[in-house]
Amino acid sequence: MKIHGEKREWSHPIFCMKKHYCPHCNEMLEKTKAETVVNSKSKEAKNYDFSQAGGDGYMMGNVKFIRTAFRCNKCDKTYSIEELLEIEGMR
Repeated sequence: MKIHGEKREWSHPIFCMKKHYCPHCNEMLEKTKAETVVNSKSKEAKNYDFSQAGGDGYMMGNVKFIRTAFRCNKCDKTYSIEELLEIEGMR
């Protein structure tokens, strides 16, 4: 599958700088990148922002979205920022 664009999404930077622990085993979580490829014409596209940096137009086709995620090496589980916010009661 050909990738037509790439976008790095940043959310909750202060939350990402803090230490977080696995809700299952209490092991310290490690920051990692979660990548998702979404086609701009798919049903899933409504959950993503296809605008280009600077606000000049939109990306079309298969776009790779890169977000920060947290991974537990012991449980082999990955958590999104939104999941951790909910689990830690900060939402």
